[in-house]
Amino acid sequence: MKKLFYLFMALPMLIVACNKEKNPAPTPEPEINEASLTLTSASEMSFDAEGGEGTITFEYIAKNWDGVNNPSVTPTEELTIECEAAWIEAPSSVNIYAPAINFTVAENETEESREAVIKATIDELSFEVIVKQTATEAGEEPTPGDEFVEGWAINGTMNNWAKKDATAMTEEGDFFVVKGFELAVEDNFNFIYNGSEMNRGGNGKAADPNFVYEAKSWGSNISVSVAGTYDIYLSADLEHYYIMTEGTNPADAEQPLKPGEKRWSLYGDIKGYENQDIALPSDTRYFAVKGVEFSGDMSFVIRCNNGDGGVYGATSTDVQGVETAIAVVLDGEEIKVAAEEGKKYDIYFSYNSTGASSLWVMPEGQYPVVWKLVSGGFMQSYQNFVCYFITQDIELVVDFSAGVAIENNVIPEGTYYVLDTENTGFCFDLPYCQAKVRGFETMLMDGTMTVAHKEGLYDISIDMRTPQLDIIKMHWCGEFDYDPFFTNMGGSPINNPAN
Repeated sequence: MKKLFYLFMALPMLIVACNKEKNPAPTPEPEINEASLTLTSASEMSFDAEGGEGTITFEYIAKNWDGVNNPSVTPTEELTIECEAAWIEAPSSVNIYAPAINFTVAENETEESREAVIKATIDELSFEVIVKQTATEAGEEPTPGDEFVEGWAINGTMNNWAKKDATAMTEEGDFFVVKGFELAVEDNFNFIYNGSEMNRGGNGKAADPNFVYEAKSWGSNISVSVAGTYDIYLSADLEHYYIMTEGTNPADAEQPLKPGEKRWSLYGDIKGYENQDIALPSDTRYFAVKGVEFSGDMSFVIRCNNGDGGVYGATSTDVQGVETAIAVVLDGEEIKVAAEEGKKYDIYFSYNSTGASSLWVMPEGQYPVVWKLVSGGFMQSYQNFVCYFITQDIELVVDFSAGVAIENNVIPEGTYYVLDTENTGFCFDLPYCQAKVRGFETMLMDGTMTVAHKEGLYDISIDMRTPQLDIIKMHWCGEFDYDPFFTNMGGSPINNPAN
């Protein structure tokens, strides 16, 4: 019995042993490598009083399974950069797959050395770099009124950095200003107070005319991107400076471009702006400028970032009509419009990154109308038809009588009149004939709707007004979509005309 018992006890072990021989050794689980961020340049950098450019390098390895960067990690992650020192200009973030942080150290005009920390962070990982800068060597104390200009002044290469020869600034409202100041692109300057008690500089980049810039305490030297004669302003709170085209003022200044930002402008035959850029600020849906007059050949182009980001024009050399959608493409032809001399226009530009951009030249006060949805129903019991048109800004419901028998639920060709019983057609049911303009419901006052049949489609033109004198114009060619809304009203779908 004992032998039999031990035989039964040994049997499972024999089975396990056989299974081990038949099954291959299991593949070991892949080893997980955690993400890492390593500083590959020095952790401490030193600069002399003149300042300069610095570069921090690093290596980032994303979390992966096999020692190779996980291909699912896309190169969109950013390393956040922090530095509280105003005298160091560094980016707020860099791409982790372009492992370099470039920064600028401004000139140190004080007699004290200084030190700051640049910190880089991604998720829970980070590193720090200490930046040190020596002080300007101490010299003789200047004699007030002799060795420097009292108050705020512009000091730079124009006067060989001689503080006694700096250009004094006068106080004008909320600004300190110097007018008619000539600058070459090679010139560098900063703002100084009583020689060097206070200092305001820039961000290390050449300033574009007619923009507002942050004035940084002991910031980098300021230069301009375009030579010219300028009116230079420093705000009384010492927070901003402006390099304005002579004769203009800070109220005309724009904000500087952010990385990747697009700023649009017109350039061409615009009265008062001949061969100058006129800004196209955004009005939520469009980039628009209002009340402009054309001159000369009445032609222009659209420029991105004053032309640095591309020049956009029409797809042909044809003269474009007012109130029509004009296709706009990169490197296109000059846009020529059939405008009237002495008449003002509002210009609307819609940018599409895929290349399908559009532009409208509208009579002053009129808004471009691009219809997104057209649908309708046939009201058989009254022998009339109801159409529904909608855009982003306008919803239009019109209830018309055809004046003749309607066959096969197809709207007859002809012109239909709003609230005009003396003509062949009239608005049949007033409560259903209305418009909603930018969120406000209103009745229709007068106008027409012209219906034509074109290649099996409807070709419809609308020209109507509301009591508030909103002008509703459209031209649409296409089929009517079925909308259950009209079925609920007791109607049936409008059919499309036969070819």
